[in-house]
Amino acid sequence: MIEEKDTAAAVAPHGVPFLAGRDTAPAYWAFGVLWVVLADSEQTGGAFSVMEQWMPSDGGPPPHVHPIDEWFNILEGSIEFRVEDEPPMRATAGDSVWIPRGTVHSFTTKSAAHVFNGYTPAGFEQVIMGLGTPAERRELPPEDLGFEPRAAAQLMDNFWSASADTGWAKKWIQ
Repeated sequence: MIEEKDTAAAVAPHGVPFLAGRDTAPAYWAFGVLWVVLADSEQTGGAFSVMEQWMPSDGGPPPHVHPIDEWFNILEGSIEFRVEDEPPMRATAGDSVWIPRGTVHSFTTKSAAHVFNGYTPAGFEQVIMGLGTPAERRELPPEDLGFEPRAAAQLMDNFWSASADTGWAKKWIQ
């Protein structure tokens, strides 16, 4: 006889149901991007986080790897993803991209882009909330917005993710 196990308790996030609206959820400017935190680790019991992002053309992180799964759903625009040693993948509106934890990846926006971005387990939203500036408006950050590349690079290199070959510091600290 095969024993049935109750797996719902193992995968269901702890917490209470919630509604997050784009216009009322906390928003931050960081790394030249507008981030709206729709679900954070506290709300989901650490199971996952979801953010909505508006990114300018020609933006994106250097090659990096982290211990969490990440997915993108492209709502508008075009993004070129580089994953491990595979040929680049071009994702456009309506496409979804899944990056499993431990996978070296990077991306470049080929046009202004609007995406939903999710992480499991949760936690990356804490980086954005910690380094970002609360957004005064729901638009891309002003170009003269202050940015502390050394603090950001150190956090990204040492706390949240391990960079691949180039490292965040090499990209942001010249």
